[in-house]
Amino acid sequence: MARISVTHRHGQSFDVRVRGYALISDEPVTLGGDDEGPTPTELMIAGLAACAAEEVVKSLSEHGEKLERIEVGGDFDWDEKGGRVACVRLTVTLPEGISTESSEHVLKSVLACPARKMLTEPPAIEYEFDTGGLPVLAGRADVRSWPAEAAPDADSDGGG
Repeated sequence: MARISVTHRHGQSFDVRVRGYALISDEPVTLGGDDEGPTPTELMIAGLAACAAEEVVKSLSEHGEKLERIEVGGDFDWDEKGGRVACVRLTVTLPEGISTESSEHVLKSVLACPARKMLTEPPAIEYEFDTGGLPVLAGRADVRSWPAEAAPDADSDGGG
């Protein structure tokens, strides 16, 4: 298994390490954090958008198309009652003048993105709790048993 580590810094702020790369995750001030980085939910949407962007570049490269102007934006709606992301919209900006065949190939590629597939066909999620003694492994989480979660700050648009 690939290892990503998350270590508490202070308050709602965490150091995230991915293959040696450092990130910070935090909550906005309005949700009790210091707004030192994106929220965990924003990081998930960013990962989904980055996966789609990678698929777009690979697809266009395979067809010998130009790669200027490629951008993927990610927007999401929060379901207050369910305490979860209700909808994600990825907006893919492609270079002007690419062929219809390339556009269709791009669509198929982004639909096959591994991050999207993980969300549409969820993996089993296990939790191993280690309190300094014998680690205890808990089975797949029952989504209905998750605690209520505050909505992400509507003002957390990356500024700040």
